[in-house]
Amino acid sequence: MNFKKLIFNNIGKLFFLFFLIILYRDFLYTYRMQLENFLPYYNYQNQIIFYLTRNSEYDIQAPMNLRFLGLFIQFIIFKIVPCIELSNIKIASGLNENYVCATYSNALLNYFSLCGILSLIFKYCFDKLNQDLSTSILTTFLAYIYLQHAEAFTLDRFSIFYFILILYFLDNKLISFFLIILCSIVNEKIIYILFILFFIRYYFNSLKKYKYHLIVTFISGLLTILIFLVYSKFLGYGYYESNLDHGLYNKFFTHGFKRIFGIFTSYSGLSNGLLPLMFSIIPFIISLKLNNIYTYKFSKIEIIIPLSMLFFTMGGGVEQTGRYIIYTFPLWLPIFSQQIVYIFKNLKQNVQ
Repeated sequence: MNFKKLIFNNIGKLFFLFFLIILYRDFLYTYRMQLENFLPYYNYQNQIIFYLTRNSEYDIQAPMNLRFLGLFIQFIIFKIVPCIELSNIKIASGLNENYVCATYSNALLNYFSLCGILSLIFKYCFDKLNQDLSTSILTTFLAYIYLQHAEAFTLDRFSIFYFILILYFLDNKLISFFLIILCSIVNEKIIYILFILFFIRYYFNSLKKYKYHLIVTFISGLLTILIFLVYSKFLGYGYYESNLDHGLYNKFFTHGFKRIFGIFTSYSGLSNGLLPLMFSIIPFIISLKLNNIYTYKFSKIEIIIPLSMLFFTMGGGVEQTGRYIIYTFPLWLPIFSQQIVYIFKNLKQNVQ
C-alpha cells in the first residue's frame, strides 16, 4: 500500500524519467535537423553566441531575444552540460566555433521541455482536473501528437511547458502571481492567452477569485510592452522584419488580413492553419451536445481563445498559425479526451 502511495506521489517525476528514456531519439533527430538546417527556423542558438562574443551579427532581434528566461536556461545548459557532437553531420562552413554546442544546448532544452510538458499535463489532468487515469493518459498521448504542430527548434516547447505550469499552480496565488509576472520574459503569447482566460472567467463566469489573476496578467503585459519599447525604441534595435528604420514592426497592418485569408486559400494554410484550428474548436462544438460528463467546469466561451490566436497570424504569417493555436491546447485537449473516453464507453456498452 505504501509502495502504491509512493508511486502516485511521485508519478510526475517518474513520467518525466520515462519520457526522458523513451524519447531520446526525438532529441537526436531534432539536434541533427537543426545542425543540418533541414527546415527553416529562427536560430535561437545564435543568441547564445551573441552572449559569448557580443557580436551583434548573432543577435536574433526582438521579440525572440527578449524571451530571457528560456535563453538564460539554454545558456546555463551550454555552460554546464558537456557538449555531444554527432558524427556524419553536414553543416555549413564558416560558422562560429560555438555553433554546434550552442545548437546542442537548444536541442537539449527542447528535449527537456517536451518531457516536462508530457509529465506535467498528466499531473495537471490527474491532480487538478480530477480526470481518471485512462483519460489523463489519453490527454498526454494526444498532447505528444499535437505538439508536432509546435516548433521543436526554438522556445515553443519551453513556453508551452511554462503555460501548463501556471495552470497547475492557479490555486496557489503566491506561486501563480510570480509565474505570471515572469511571463514578461518568457513569451507574450502566454500573457495574451491568460488575459482572455481570466477575463472570461471573471466577467462572464462570475468567478471573482480570478480578479487578481486578471490584474497581475495585465501588469505582466505592461512589463512586456515596456521591455519591448526600451529595446526597440530607446536602444534603437527595432523589431524583426520591420519595414521601418529603427521602428516598430508594421507587417501586422500591411499583410494581416491577407494572411488570415490565406489559411483558407493555400495548401500551406490548410495544413498549418485550418487543421490545427479545427482541432482546437471541435471539443467546444462537441460540448454543446455532450453536457455533464466532465470532471471540472469550463466555459464554452473559451472557444474564443484558440480562435483569437489568428491575431498572431496577422503578424507572424500563415505558416505559423498552427504553432500559435497549439499554445492553447492545455485548455481544450483535456475536454476532448473526456469526450473520446465517454463516446467509446457508450459504444462499448451498446455493442454488449
